[in-house]
Amino acid sequence: MTAKLYPHTRTLKRFHILIADDDLVTAIVLRRMLEPEYRVTLVENGHLALEALAHETFDLTIIDINMPIVDGFEVLRAIRSTPSYAYLPVILISAMVDSEDIAHGLKLGANDYLTKPIDRQITLARINTQLQLKALMDAHQQAIEELQAAQQMRDRFFSIASHDLKNPMNNIRMAQFLLREYLEDIPNAMVLLNNIDLSLETMQEIVREFLDTAALQGQAIDLEMECIKIEDLLWEVVMQYNISAHKKRILLDIGDVDGIVLADRSRLTQALSNLVSNAIKYSPLDSVVTLSTTVDKNRVRINVSDHGPGIPVNEQDLLFKEFGKLSNRPTAGETSTGLGLWIVKQLVTLQNGCVGLESPESGGSIFWIEMPIWIPNDNAISKNEGCYAPV
Repeated sequence: MTAKLYPHTRTLKRFHILIADDDLVTAIVLRRMLEPEYRVTLVENGHLALEALAHETFDLTIIDINMPIVDGFEVLRAIRSTPSYAYLPVILISAMVDSEDIAHGLKLGANDYLTKPIDRQITLARINTQLQLKALMDAHQQAIEELQAAQQMRDRFFSIASHDLKNPMNNIRMAQFLLREYLEDIPNAMVLLNNIDLSLETMQEIVREFLDTAALQGQAIDLEMECIKIEDLLWEVVMQYNISAHKKRILLDIGDVDGIVLADRSRLTQALSNLVSNAIKYSPLDSVVTLSTTVDKNRVRINVSDHGPGIPVNEQDLLFKEFGKLSNRPTAGETSTGLGLWIVKQLVTLQNGCVGLESPESGGSIFWIEMPIWIPNDNAISKNEGCYAPV
């Protein structure tokens, strides 16, 4: 007998169900039972079932496991190996109640099992349940795709915005630098140029922090872990912020420093830079910001101490949270996005470290970053390479 594809007659139904069964009596009963509510396609063998799946979209399949040549198990395997049908509900059907067949079908990925002769109420209840679950899964997948599209659009926006802002800011900074030579004898001009310089620093910080936030939220941070001597890293940060500290007559002091960690150099530097930048922002004029370390058996703690107003106890829960702004204000009119400490926490956590705050009784704040300690390998010290973690 030549196999036929029995066309459905109702094309506007919400859900599309494929029935594959060589027992045409059962198949037609199923179709008549379902067509008042659903769009139905009926085929009479496994080969035509696979052909229909390749050319149309279905919301549920009912497959007889005992079809000749290509049986229901083979159709099920093909469905579960096709990414576009990974979540397609499959209900197996058979005239024989065999627990081994049921178990085998469920292991292959079937969602449910029916036995012949079919019971109308049970069949409709099970089909409705699977379709409701499919609708929820589709809605969930659509929400994920919409969020991914929004994330991609936001990332493109940040990329375009940063590119379009960096060049104008660099041009303004160059013009401001050249104008200082021509206007150095005019006090009011110097005040204006200093304001321009402060505004440019603020704009650059905002762009940098928003780009970092976008990268962290989009999990677009790649780490290159290496052995890092903390003392070298702290000197790099101090050199970077000496000018900013000098403007407020703040001394950046490196105290007792020791320890080697395994970290991403640029990302750990970025985290420490944020802490030092914050310390300078919130410290009074003519004060000291101290960078130091404490080392125990397993950890290196890097401390950034200041003599600022400290963090109110009732606001400490806001620390390291996204857009967590406190009542304290920078001491020289600098701005804060509320993202700096959140970025610090994300960057350090990515490197298996942790962050925190101490509030000394004498005042000020000690922000710290703690990293797992790593020790130079004795066999590689002369070559300045190789590390091992203490057990």
